[in-house]
Amino acid sequence: MLNRALLFVLLMTTVAAPGSVLGGGQKDVDYLGLAALMVRDGHYERAAQALESVDTAKKGFDFPRYYTLKGLTELKLERYSDAVKSLETAIHYGQKESRVYLYLAQAAYRDQQFQKALDALAQGGEELLLSAPGVVLMKSHIHWSLGDKPAAWQALQFGEQHFSDAAPFVRRKVFMLVELGLYQEASRLGLAYMERFRPGADDYVAIGEALRQAGQAISALNFLELGRLKYPDDRHILLALAKVYADLGRYFTAAGMMERAAALDAGYLIDAAELYRRAGHLDRALFLNETATDQKKKLKQRLAILLDAGMFEQAESMSEALYRHGLLEEDPIRYAMAYAAFKAGHFDAAADLLTGITRPALFRKAAALRKAMSVCAEERWQCL
Repeated sequence: MLNRALLFVLLMTTVAAPGSVLGGGQKDVDYLGLAALMVRDGHYERAAQALESVDTAKKGFDFPRYYTLKGLTELKLERYSDAVKSLETAIHYGQKESRVYLYLAQAAYRDQQFQKALDALAQGGEELLLSAPGVVLMKSHIHWSLGDKPAAWQALQFGEQHFSDAAPFVRRKVFMLVELGLYQEASRLGLAYMERFRPGADDYVAIGEALRQAGQAISALNFLELGRLKYPDDRHILLALAKVYADLGRYFTAAGMMERAAALDAGYLIDAAELYRRAGHLDRALFLNETATDQKKKLKQRLAILLDAGMFEQAESMSEALYRHGLLEEDPIRYAMAYAAFKAGHFDAAADLLTGITRPALFRKAAALRKAMSVCAEERWQCL
């Protein structure tokens, strides 16, 4: 039996003029039915192609179905403005199914036609709202986008009362409180959410990150540490904690979190090393840097660590590796290497490296370094 994709290809390559022969019989290709089949199977590009071939001039043509399929296809293809027009046309032709109002609301919302989206949900009635939690959440987001905060909250209350799984609505309330700047209430409700439902690691991360971005680092820390107790090896919780501890200036603790995350994903080794560098633990920073695999990032960071440690000879010895990876073409790297050479007492090498620096801020620094080298050349004792 032919699969649907192959059937589509065969149908689309058949001449579709009236009177064409398909399968030995005398009939037209049913492009509208074919489009419905493609939509049902998720082949929206093919559905759009089929709809282009539909003959809308036929007597008794089903315009409500045609424009509903067209609007849904455009919605799925993210052509939201076109979808709004098609779905409105379907309604104009008498389409009464509640799902068309949902499609129209979704398309209008994505197209930022918020009032039109809200009107579509209202036309769909309570039955439409009760069809899925996501519909109520969308209504809340629409009210929020229109600046009607009380209505957005009331929509969440409605969802919490009418659906057995109230978690999505309580979770959204927490984020809403954060956005409103009601951080204490957000923390209280967030903790209640954690106790009432079975939160996953992503819940702890999402609420913690929302509070962190709102400048509430301590509240974020409380949530994330609770999450770490429950999910001690979750990479995302460890990364979120590292950010919060870094925001608080606790770089050593942040580095420890990031190192644990790096044990799960080596891509974070550079980040862990950088946090150890900021914490002043340069030996550990060098150790982790050595095990990183991104050569360019590794070399840049190693140079910074060696300069912080005052290991100027070792920093200067990186010249060949930096050149090999094309990093000496970058002004900040050239200046850093020139500084290392200067501190190592190799003034000629430093002068050569300073040549060609054009970035304004570094150009001024290069001029100051040249002046310092001139003083050192004349009175060496001043640079000891």
